Amino acid sequence: MHSDTPYNSIKKPDTLTVMTWPLGSLWGRALKECVSDRFAESTGIAIRHVESTGVDIPPGLLEACENGERPACDIMYCNTIPAIHMAQAGFCDPLDEATFPVLKELNQRARPVAQGLSGWPFLIVYDVRYVMMYREVAFPDGPPPSWTVMLDPALKGRVSVYPGGKGFFPIAQIAGGGTLEDIPGNMDACWEFLSSLRSQVRVLEFNRKMTEHVRSGEIDVHCTVLTNIMQWRDQGYGVSWHVPREGISVGDDAILVPSGLPANVSYWAKRYAAFAVERNIQQSWCARLGLCPMHSGIERPKRFAGDPAYPDAPDDYSAAQFVSNSILEKYEHGPWREKFNEIFKGTSKNCFRRENERNFRE
Repeated sequence: MHSDTPYNSIKKPDTLTVMTWPLGSLWGRALKECVSDRFAESTGIAIRHVESTGVDIPPGLLEACENGERPACDIMYCNTIPAIHMAQAGFCDPLDEATFPVLKELNQRARPVAQGLSGWPFLIVYDVRYVMMYREVAFPDGPPPSWTVMLDPALKGRVSVYPGGKGFFPIAQIAGGGTLEDIPGNMDACWEFLSSLRSQVRVLEFNRKMTEHVRSGEIDVHCTVLTNIMQWRDQGYGVSWHVPREGISVGDDAILVPSGLPANVSYWAKRYAAFAVERNIQQSWCARLGLCPMHSGIERPKRFAGDPAYPDAPDDYSAAQFVSNSILEKYEHGPWREKFNEIFKGTSKNCFRRENERNFRE
């Protein structure tokens, strides 16, 4: 695709190492098949994937950057909040528009915004929406109109959210009677809603383990990313997604190049990041994930026609409660998570006794 462009004169490494979510997940498979494999075909550079789980920066990566050592990966595909923290610590190798003009074609949300950041320390690659998953047989009259259904005593032990409250804080704030404008100064409504929710929650798990609970029909209402629900629905697990009246919440993921790489490796790693936001790559990759791309002007997939869960553009918040990353990076993985964990202390997949299991499955 780019064989006649000048950058091919820069020495290519034999291999680039990409840290990603597990390749057994839709997230990992989509990155490999829609981005990595096509980049390898285009450049001749082999892509090696190393797997990571969760939403935090792997400790070994941080330690290498702090010690001025070469990190274990050349490219990191991750949640945006840890990427911001990496950039604020000076551990990201930035991109620039002169070298990578595709950056000029992206929605404004592709450029990270947070205290101490400027330019393009890394790329935000798509918009993420946290929506309501509901089990269809549990709601024969249609999807629940409000997130407050999670407090229904009939759903005790059949409700779930992400560990640490990821993506759920704005929703809990509104469902609890608060306002978006009160975030982060007055979150009482959020904490009260979460406190009421505590006894309802069966399990706090990320996607791999949550898939088993959803597959076995144990969860009736869950707050998660649209991608996961799309996958579960396509696999025949009897679930669908919905935008309740309080709205949904907004997040994003990133691709970064860590500091400490040889100059030529860093260049080609950044070329990989820029490749990931090219129009044709974004079109196939984001459609595979059911997420809105950062490259402007790409039409929504047909399956999401007229669906408020899928925005018209990354900065379309007509059905969503949007909290800027400049706020989230200070609170979501720190004070808010700590408060959430205090409220939900002891919650696990074993938090409800076996004698209640029969009721969970009815």
